[in-house]
Amino acid sequence: MKKLVLYAAIALSSGLFFTNIYNSIVNAANWESNIPYSIKATKDFFTVANPGSFFKLIDLPNLLLIALALILYWKNSTSIRVFLGIALLCFISSLVLTFTYFYPRNEIMFLSAELPDTETLKRVAAEWGNMNWIRSLIWLIGLICTFLALDKATLNSTNSSRF
Repeated sequence: MKKLVLYAAIALSSGLFFTNIYNSIVNAANWESNIPYSIKATKDFFTVANPGSFFKLIDLPNLLLIALALILYWKNSTSIRVFLGIALLCFISSLVLTFTYFYPRNEIMFLSAELPDTETLKRVAAEWGNMNWIRSLIWLIGLICTFLALDKATLNSTNSSRF
């Protein structure tokens, strides 16, 4: 049961990480390509759903699974607890960054009734694109820590089953 929680957390964390990389390579690159037309095209395209729809669906269950794993493995091993604690801090940090940094820029680029001037859009799109790589790095660290926790949990269960 405990390992299943870790496997599920790894699956969701991997999905978040790779989707965020996709956002940097594809979406942000397109947004920055031909401003203001690219921003207008994106606004027109993302009328029903947008990448945020995916993140809203996966982010919270991922956080809950990491927190549950931390609770379940709390007494097993200090190293597992540290890895899961770091992972949880990474995923919480990415959410804080999303709300404080990305949402305001999304508002400017995609949700404002009228588009701001071209220079503002260029600056905001570039900021969004550059910072998204930082958010990907934060997710990667969290994902690696979750893998390391699973590795330690597997080693611990293998060692304890020998006796």
